[in-house]
Amino acid sequence: MIQTAHSPIRDRRPPLAREGAFGPGDSGAPFQVTQISTTDVRGGAARATLRLQRALGGAGVRSRMLVAQRFGDDADVVEFNSLAPAPRMLAQAFFRFGRRWHRPSIRRAGAYFTPDWSFTGWRLASQLPPSDLVNLHWVADLLDYRTLPRLTAQLPVVWTFHDMNAFTGGCHYCESCRRFQDRCGSCPLLMTSSGDEDMTRRILNRKQQVLGRVPPSRLAIVCPSEWLAAEALRSTLFRNFNVHTIPNGIDLREYRPMARAEARARLQLPPEARIVLFVAERIEDQRKGFALLQRALEALRDLPRLLLVTLGSGPPALHPPPAVRHLGVLNDSAQLRAAYSAADVFAIPSLQDNLPNTILESMACGTPVVGFAAGGVREAVADGQTGLLAPTGDAAALAAALHRLLEDGALQRTFAAAARDRAEREYDINLQARRYAALYRDLLGPMPPGGFTATPCAA
Repeated sequence: MIQTAHSPIRDRRPPLAREGAFGPGDSGAPFQVTQISTTDVRGGAARATLRLQRALGGAGVRSRMLVAQRFGDDADVVEFNSLAPAPRMLAQAFFRFGRRWHRPSIRRAGAYFTPDWSFTGWRLASQLPPSDLVNLHWVADLLDYRTLPRLTAQLPVVWTFHDMNAFTGGCHYCESCRRFQDRCGSCPLLMTSSGDEDMTRRILNRKQQVLGRVPPSRLAIVCPSEWLAAEALRSTLFRNFNVHTIPNGIDLREYRPMARAEARARLQLPPEARIVLFVAERIEDQRKGFALLQRALEALRDLPRLLLVTLGSGPPALHPPPAVRHLGVLNDSAQLRAAYSAADVFAIPSLQDNLPNTILESMACGTPVVGFAAGGVREAVADGQTGLLAPTGDAAALAAALHRLLEDGALQRTFAAAARDRAEREYDINLQARRYAALYRDLLGPMPPGGFTATPCAA
């Protein structure tokens, strides 16, 4: 059953778990939650987790974040030392070695695969700080599934899915494959597949055996998009668990509109250009659809002053037209705000996606979105109101949508105002935090006098 905080019509949770059951200042007795993520700032899922971590205090939740690799400087983020009492530096080196050893290389496998075990995750349950509840997030290379029965026996667990990996045989996005609904095997994405009993089937079988020992009452699933929630419920692994939909949030003070001329001057972009912005952690990731965006832009070769601005690791392999400016990786929110505000249009041609942070950031900055109606993208973008959506994979339709917005300044301004308004109504980080806080309280049950006493997991 999908239980959603995004659509009140479909919200079938008890009143305690509905958004609005607790408002600011009405948070009940405090309790301690540990957010677990592979990293703290690298990757969209990590940044979404850190934003939630920071906002939960305002919803009456004491929260800390436990990560395998810490790159930021947030005081409430601590690194997991899998080799304690050995020095943390040694544990960091062991983690890096382990993730390279146990994960098949993308070049050899043909796609991004993460197995169900890890070198260091078997100690996670015994190394937790004092907690009343644990919220797992993107935990690839960190979580060892074999620890889940032990972890859920000691604490209620919320698991936020940021992609499909938890319920597949290793892939993070399945593309057109539906084998995760049954047994996996003969994986069409895995170039090294050996047939029915390949790596993906073995992984799925092991996950099924582990999850069969986890009571559904002790593990709640959260998905940022209704699309991902529906996919989880179709899977052979999680169809018997409660799945909640709580969209990601954005700090509307950090991401807000900036005057276009100021933004372009800050980034040294031409003031009169028609700018299309594309953002991806790895531009070469085929799922992000850059090749289709390139085809769409080639169809707009006669549009004067067209400029593609890209953000991500490594400049795109693109030949004019159009002109291209690659700004590299921008992790600073002020720089990102300038990039979104400098653009006429933000393009997201993803072929499959959850609820990308980039869409929320773009809308919060008042930049219209053009993309494919894929996955959670079509939930975030109100077609014809905050942006334009094309049928997934249709480069010609994407080109037409881009042309329409780039040529119509009045429509841009109308969409920009509506995008900011939608971000304020639906994607405020404080709204997300209150929804999570309500779910945590629902799982923890009645509050004992004086609140919960946080206790660490037994070693």
